[in-house]
Amino acid sequence: MKKSRFIPFVVGVSLSLMSVGGAFAATFKVGDRVFIPLYSENLLDDGYADGIIQTMNPDGTVNIKLSDVVNGENKTMYGTCSPSGASEQIMTAPTTKAKEIVNEVPTSKILPWTTGQFQYVERENLSTTLQRWLGSGMAITPNSLEIADRRARELDLPRLRVVVAVAKLQVESTGGNGFPVPASRALHGAAQMLDNVAALVQPHPNAVSDAAAILAKTAPPHSKDLLVEAIVHIARLTQKQLADLSNDNPDPRKVAGYTPEQLIAIYTGYYRMMTANNTQPYEHANVAFFSDKVAQAIVSGHWPEF
Repeated sequence: MKKSRFIPFVVGVSLSLMSVGGAFAATFKVGDRVFIPLYSENLLDDGYADGIIQTMNPDGTVNIKLSDVVNGENKTMYGTCSPSGASEQIMTAPTTKAKEIVNEVPTSKILPWTTGQFQYVERENLSTTLQRWLGSGMAITPNSLEIADRRARELDLPRLRVVVAVAKLQVESTGGNGFPVPASRALHGAAQMLDNVAALVQPHPNAVSDAAAILAKTAPPHSKDLLVEAIVHIARLTQKQLADLSNDNPDPRKVAGYTPEQLIAIYTGYYRMMTANNTQPYEHANVAFFSDKVAQAIVSGHWPEF
């Protein structure tokens, strides 16, 4: 039977362990089935280990015989749980490192099996909601995002609460309640939505800069930071919807349902988001520069270019 120390085991699976003390503190004994979280920043690559405590060590650590280790790449598109999100059972087959002994595991890094399983499923369900919003957005309603926010709050994931808040602003702004909405309707709430998103991302300037690099194609097309992904998603969605409006009418002064001032406000909101609420430059310029440039183009009958 193979044995390894705890730290080499963690490095081997290339995931981060979560300290689970405090609210999750528990008393363990030999024979207990335990859950070892192997969590990732983007949720999609979450993993876990399942094992039985073999030894209680004098220093308070434990030795665990593994029965299963699931790495992020062994998961399905939206995780290992029930696609409906209703299940509280992890659905995977045994994988690598079964029967390995892992020594000197701090009890702050493990959970009782039932507690860890529930926590893992909640992370998976949160991931499913966010990935669907980042995809087609179908069936993502304000109510489903309120549930996602509760999950992020209870899981103590403040950064993901910002992502959920961004998603909720976008979904509510269209009035579609989870169904596709044409640009002619969806953009009516865009200016205020973009201003609100800008305020949300202001405390996260690095995420805004990383999103700008993706949009400029000077960085890989995807980030493991879901806040970066959310900003890119909002930016591309806004660009596409404005392009749809321009296809309806080549003269922005004559677009049905929108005044030039309303269109200028949408573009200005876009650049406010991309400057982290005008607290850092975007493409070496501030919001006023872009807003003036947009206004000049629209007033002269031309659609601005991003």
